[in-house]
Amino acid sequence: MSTVTLKFAPAAEHVRTARLIAVAVARRAGLEESRLDDVRLAVGEVCARAVRRCRDTLVRGIVLLEIDDDGPRLQVVVTDQAGAGPVEEEEIGWALIQGLADSAVVSAGPGGTGGTVRLTWSR
Repeated sequence: MSTVTLKFAPAAEHVRTARLIAVAVARRAGLEESRLDDVRLAVGEVCARAVRRCRDTLVRGIVLLEIDDDGPRLQVVVTDQAGAGPVEEEEIGWALIQGLADSAVVSAGPGGTGGTVRLTWSR
């Protein structure tokens, strides 16, 4: 299989495109139909989070979406270039994301704390 990469400006209108691409790759990778909505919702939440972080810290960089369908898992990584942003408002969205993916991990990205989110789903 392969890795699909999408770079986009941190604007809300690009989140829909990111969701569509993630679902298309997940479907092609053989993820069960019943799990595609989980991918759609989780990727939408994580990409919207990255857009908000960039907006809130006034960063004009890019949001990077990488989807890897090699191996037994589908892996989605979303990276932003924002610095540390507000955490309080993210708690509800983060609980949703953790419930949708088999694994969800936040780590530092190029802009600092919380800049990378890694989601995985078993196939």
